[in-house]
Amino acid sequence: MIYLKDFRQGRLLYEALDSDIRLGILEELLEKGELNLAYFARRFSVSNGAITAHVKKLHSAGLIDISTSSGVRGTQKICRLTADRIIVDLVTRPQEDGKVDSAVLEIGQYVDYEIHPTCGIATGDGILGGFDNVSSFTYPERVNAGILWLGWGYVEYLVPNFLKEGKLQALQFTMELASEAPGYAAIYPSDIHFSVNGVTLGFYTSKGEYNDRAGTAAPPWWYGNLGQYGKKVTVSVEREGSYINGVQVSSVSVADLNIAAGEQIRFRIFVPENAVNRGGFTLFGKGFGDYGEGITVRFVHAEE
Repeated sequence: MIYLKDFRQGRLLYEALDSDIRLGILEELLEKGELNLAYFARRFSVSNGAITAHVKKLHSAGLIDISTSSGVRGTQKICRLTADRIIVDLVTRPQEDGKVDSAVLEIGQYVDYEIHPTCGIATGDGILGGFDNVSSFTYPERVNAGILWLGWGYVEYLVPNFLKEGKLQALQFTMELASEAPGYAAIYPSDIHFSVNGVTLGFYTSKGEYNDRAGTAAPPWWYGNLGQYGKKVTVSVEREGSYINGVQVSSVSVADLNIAAGEQIRFRIFVPENAVNRGGFTLFGKGFGDYGEGITVRFVHAEE
């Protein structure tokens, strides 16, 4: 599902839908499931280059996924739908009535962890300690990490507490995430959970480990057979409940967290051992993925 909180969020989407050929591509995928680029070129009697441009627009708008498949006829680009509905919320609740404070947590600044392979951690200069080496998560250099991945387990961060007085209206976290498949698998679902101070907020199901192209922020040396980029995920704990990418996932409200001025706030990202889809996670930070940034934390203060 694509959820838009207002009209302006949908600019890429509107542009992607403003083409008979792109609408036709979506209709073909809806009917047939997965198709390659060559099929669309034949179906709509256009060049491979033109189809590639159309497909890129649909991908940028979040309407389709593109993966690479090897077969007897060589490497093919395979397309599939990612959205089953589009919602434009015209009466969404106000998100930022009061003052907003924000900070960025670099992904290597975790204060606690439990790591189970497959796993690894890297800075912009290289892999720390080798692949599937849990002890590498203790290395001092890990504070400069730009990417980490694990098969299951958690990483936990101390969040700056901007609350001085009054109450919170919302607490929000934004990050880039994907699954972590042994080797590589474009379809590899994983239920990635989130908690604050031990209170579980809900989970986001990542569809897979994205490897069909290089991450736009990745360093030149980053291995092509590893996860390249993820999806931006926003977890928001508000007065009415907890939301992930605008969709309510639980009734846990910001009041349930009992956050007070001066107290510790711990944010955990985890895949439980007993998760229905235990596909691990890859967390992208500075210098990796598509966005090249850490975990953004936002405090929305309630108006007096």
